[in-house]
Amino acid sequence: MIQADLTQGPVSEHLRRMTIPMIWGILSIMSMNLVDTWYVAQLGTEPLAAMSFTIPIVSILLSLAFGIGIGSSSLISRAIGAGESKTVRLYATQSLFIGLLIAASFAAIGYNAIDPTFKALGAPDELMPLIHEFMDIWFLGSFIVVIPMVGNSALRAAGNTVIPGVIMMIVAVVNIILDPILIFGYFGLPAMGLAGAALATVISYSFALVIGIYLLTFKLNFLSLSDCKGRIIEAWWHILRLAIPAIGTNLIAPLSVAFTTWMISSQGASAVAGFGVASRIESLCLVVIMAMSSIMGPFVGQNWGAGKRDRVARGLSLTRNFSFAFCTCITVLLLLFSDEIAGFFTKDPSVVKAGSLYLIAVPWSYFFLSLIMLASSTYNGIGQPIPSLLMSFMRLIGLFVPLAFVASYYYDLVGIYLAAAVSNLVVGIGALYGSRHLSNPR
Repeated sequence: MIQADLTQGPVSEHLRRMTIPMIWGILSIMSMNLVDTWYVAQLGTEPLAAMSFTIPIVSILLSLAFGIGIGSSSLISRAIGAGESKTVRLYATQSLFIGLLIAASFAAIGYNAIDPTFKALGAPDELMPLIHEFMDIWFLGSFIVVIPMVGNSALRAAGNTVIPGVIMMIVAVVNIILDPILIFGYFGLPAMGLAGAALATVISYSFALVIGIYLLTFKLNFLSLSDCKGRIIEAWWHILRLAIPAIGTNLIAPLSVAFTTWMISSQGASAVAGFGVASRIESLCLVVIMAMSSIMGPFVGQNWGAGKRDRVARGLSLTRNFSFAFCTCITVLLLLFSDEIAGFFTKDPSVVKAGSLYLIAVPWSYFFLSLIMLASSTYNGIGQPIPSLLMSFMRLIGLFVPLAFVASYYYDLVGIYLAAAVSNLVVGIGALYGSRHLSNPR
């Protein structure tokens, strides 16, 4: 069954059924990023540092795609819950056009501004050729990455997370196969280094592009130009009204990473490389929370559209309780094995030390971060993106930036990392308190 009714049946069963495929899908993408990091680390500390500098810029484009996906998914899921099939096709079709336009614009601007952008991030001159190796290719193929991400959001809105999960797994497998071939040059191909890593990513996502468009068109019947006649402006208004705050929410995170990278760059390339490694590990550790957050939007949207708010409250309660247990376990593991985990990616002791420091200072705040993520997804699911934007702004701009400036003056890297943890704590408590009305069935 390619489409599911989330307004009927046990809430816990829906959440479990939807979350597990997304765990495997997101885990696959995260594993792909970790494999990228591991292979690039074999090229040396400088290529690893160069790749770490690219993370915030890559994350910005991904945030744009996530924002469009969040806006369209909220509208599509609520239209499904209300039984409005023509409206579903309208939003699904136009969200892809919006994604294509934004990706093309971002690529055109970014490709022509690589040098000033990365120098503003603190990248030294000796790393610029390596950064160009990666970003020249990545920018040109970025639209291939964005369109499948928006399409997968439409699939999740239909209550199907198995297919998006499988698509992400296909992307990861293809990328993992291509990485060593293109980076180091096997089977008669030249060794491309960082350019090979970027090319492997673009080729991998092309599979997701083809599969996603096929499913949306022929299996779900979600794409239709005829249903868009006379309603394009309406669709763009409704999608962008939700997507722009969601984009803002998602953009704040990579901008804070860019800010963090800039601050850490004063500590040297090894510190930047260590932060890059730790960021990849953190993403992997939070994959279950990310999966639950990604399915809460569609689950909430369908039930909210059908007027079943008691099921929304039940879903929030179940996911919060699980998050507490899961994040506690992750925190203990990282505290006990931070050096060993960071050392898996590089043997450079200075990089290991910088990465391990992050894995000790930040993970205790993951539960509070999960509260923010779950509340944010719930608000987006009901079509109220502003609270999500405010939470993200307060966590990363209102708290983290000033705290990091002050704390880094006294405690260097430790101060920066503790600022991130404290920001998670404060806003997480605020998210729990502020969203309490969503936890009360009406």
